[in-house]
Amino acid sequence: MARLELVVAAREGEYVRRLSEYVRESPFGQRWRITSCTSGDSLRQYLKGGYPVHLLLAQPVLLMEAGELPSDMTAIALVRRKGEGDGLPELLQYQPLPELLACIEALHAGKPDRLRLHDSGTAILAVYDPVGGAGKTTCSLWLARLAGERGKRTLYLNLERYNTSELQLQERDASSQEEGLEALLYALKAGKPDLGEQIVRLRRYSRIMKTDYFGEAPGPEERTAMTGEDADLLLQALAGCGMYDLIIADLDSLLDEATVAVWSRSDAVCWLSEASPSSMKKSRLALKEAKRRYPKAVEAVKGRIVHVRSHCRQSEVFQTVGEWRSVSESVLHRTKEAQDQDLTHNEEPLSYAFHLPHAGALIQASDAPTAYIRAIGDMLERLEKGISSGGQG
Repeated sequence: MARLELVVAAREGEYVRRLSEYVRESPFGQRWRITSCTSGDSLRQYLKGGYPVHLLLAQPVLLMEAGELPSDMTAIALVRRKGEGDGLPELLQYQPLPELLACIEALHAGKPDRLRLHDSGTAILAVYDPVGGAGKTTCSLWLARLAGERGKRTLYLNLERYNTSELQLQERDASSQEEGLEALLYALKAGKPDLGEQIVRLRRYSRIMKTDYFGEAPGPEERTAMTGEDADLLLQALAGCGMYDLIIADLDSLLDEATVAVWSRSDAVCWLSEASPSSMKKSRLALKEAKRRYPKAVEAVKGRIVHVRSHCRQSEVFQTVGEWRSVSESVLHRTKEAQDQDLTHNEEPLSYAFHLPHAGALIQASDAPTAYIRAIGDMLERLEKGISSGGQG
């Protein structure tokens, strides 16, 4: 994938050096190549050279010294205070670098308050476990991380009632954010016109899991009160803002209108269940209940539901993909008879597309074993191929 060209013009050489180093070490550097200029003259000479420039970020004084810009040049004023940009879009020079880069992405995607439709190219993967305890959040976080490492602009969206994912996303001793998804939901419900700007302001970047996320989560009451319309509007805004290639929606086990609305918006629904006859039985019952309560929605999405068998409570720890595949096949064989006995003539056995090996009682999702990470990588690759071809395969 060819990188985009970003030119940064600022008099402070140390600032430009720090920014360049940070870009090289972040996922942003996989998408952008940065060129720096520290004077109006060097900026003018670079632009005269005819090099490709997808975005110019420059202090107003250097823009003035550089003279007239090419007519098709997209320029952003790098300012110390709002209002110094002389009519150009502005970015504050001194702000956390992850937020600065996120704003650059947003401005390159287009005016952030003009939302595009879901078909703009953003894929959505929903991860769901109707019973709980199948390792749903670990799976979601690793899908997001591996996508980010592969150059995807990724958002991890936690929609659980009891959301503790910030413990996995923040660096140790980092302070919690005062505003997050709850503030964005409020802006959506209030009909505020600057949703793109709200997204840019509220999102955070996790260096640990290589993904954007929202800090402060809604309380359990707010999540329980979320309607299908709320969830649909949220995903429409996030997918339409042009800032992301992939959104991973980590859903609550709650079966409600909001959950079903996320399914409907998703390109694939990864439905996790534990590797035990009891858990599989519960998962089938949950799917049956979903069909009863939301028949039209489930019928529409059934071709996108991908069943994932998780060995999260299994005692064996496997170091290779071959080891866990062998044991998975053995477990499948041993439980098939019990599975068949559980089925009535109206039930269908779950057809598992993926098997996730044991990941242990992880304190940090980032400490997952190699076999688990490889299995998630294989799962992500196959899901992406299925989405690009119009189905899961």
